[in-house]
Amino acid sequence: MSQDIIFKPIGIIKTPFKTPDDLKVPPFRPESPYNNMEITGVIEVFEEYCEGIANIEPGTQGLVLFYLDKSPGYKLTTISHRTNKEVGVFSTRSPHRPNGIGVTIVNFISVEKCKIKFQGVDMLDDSPLLDIKPYRSKSPRD
Repeated sequence: MSQDIIFKPIGIIKTPFKTPDDLKVPPFRPESPYNNMEITGVIEVFEEYCEGIANIEPGTQGLVLFYLDKSPGYKLTTISHRTNKEVGVFSTRSPHRPNGIGVTIVNFISVEKCKIKFQGVDMLDDSPLLDIKPYRSKSPRD
């Protein structure tokens, strides 16, 4: 069964990272940009969707889904940065995926009009925003 699935971006994500190389972890730095809380980004929600960010509170966390538009092609296996061994792409955070959907947990810092400032940046500048969802580390059923 195959069907086309079409997404329309609801906004754009602004970050300091312009190229995929900007997100690579050099050997001399132990942590990824995602874990560096000094690096912030801004989610700019398009005006027609702005009402949808009502009640997003600074100090809370969310899931940000975005399109990996600057990651052409994919491979079903990749080298894990943790183990340096070949693994299946679905067991990694590799941007080279069949559907090019990125997801990351972010910390919301501030919300002003149609803009959300956040920590937890692991996407490139001008990445198309697909969705925002609340994140809780434990399910309400736990």
